[in-house]
Amino acid sequence: MNRLHPDLVTLGDELEHAVARQVAGSVTVKRRRKQRSRATVAGFAVAGVVALGAGAAAAGALLDHRTVETGLPNSGVIFGGTDPSCTVRSGDSEVFDCTLDHAPTVDAGDDFTGRKQSFTDADKKVAGGCIGQDHDGVRWTCYVGERAVEMKIISRDLLGEYMPEPAAG
Repeated sequence: MNRLHPDLVTLGDELEHAVARQVAGSVTVKRRRKQRSRATVAGFAVAGVVALGAGAAAAGALLDHRTVETGLPNSGVIFGGTDPSCTVRSGDSEVFDCTLDHAPTVDAGDDFTGRKQSFTDADKKVAGGCIGQDHDGVRWTCYVGERAVEMKIISRDLLGEYMPEPAAG
């Protein structure tokens, strides 16, 4: 199931409502313009489909591997100076496999397996979360948007929130 960035979902909803208002206004014209009204409805339907397709494409472009790589140290002191390298998981654009250059030294625990951390996008808004995959904390699996909520890494309320500084703990 493809999940979109919350901003794109909002944009899509607003576009859908705007198209509906425009269509409602054009359908109430005089009877002799009925054919044109149908053409208008069809035109808006096509435009809406094209816009939503563009929105889905933009969602993929918003969070690429570089965004996740920079988002890790920007959101948690644990990732500071670790130089993450992330790749999108084959067949799933919402999951990234990330490897740190070295184990975390700040806020280090005994075992990072299963530890959960958020990450931010370029605007420093929480965009997803990661789960530690090994004892040393070098390998992480990161989930984008709603997938991070489904994986119980972050809450729905935290998703999209501004995080100006990396969090500790």
